[in-house]
Amino acid sequence: MEFETFVDSAKNLRPDYFQEKFSELESIDDSATRGRYFDYFVGLLFNQLPDVDVVIGREVSTGEIDVFVACLDAPDWVHRLVGDATLLENKWRESPTGTDDISVFHDKVSMATASCKVCYFVSMGGFTSERNMGAEQLIQSKSDPKMVGWVREDVEEMVRDGSPEGLLRSHVM
Repeated sequence: MEFETFVDSAKNLRPDYFQEKFSELESIDDSATRGRYFDYFVGLLFNQLPDVDVVIGREVSTGEIDVFVACLDAPDWVHRLVGDATLLENKWRESPTGTDDISVFHDKVSMATASCKVCYFVSMGGFTSERNMGAEQLIQSKSDPKMVGWVREDVEEMVRDGSPEGLLRSHVM
């Protein structure tokens, strides 16, 4: 599996660029194709953060990480929030993401890097929510690293802003 890093020309992109590309993503019918492009799209959004290095499709011993963001040279607020790195799992499905996907991703993150304080699971279809232990409850229970779940509305906020910065900062509170 090849992995891809972004070049300097993929920085400082305008929000209208992301709005256009998001519309294109929504029009892709093939779920596998849309999923690959969605990983790239989310990585590109994170690449708008200052002084981060973003890798798409990084292989680790426990499988593939959709988006890996190295934050060693990032501003202090980013580093304090997520650690030396953060990882993202992206799912664009109609149905809500369940507990199995959450557990598998958290295991990957735990094995991939010890310096990740927060990881993110992006699910366009939302998360299952059950009384005892749906995916929403499982996300909230995860620590070391802490897991944050983002849904369609969160992605739309990042697209409007042209960056995940506002969303990242909002989860500090």
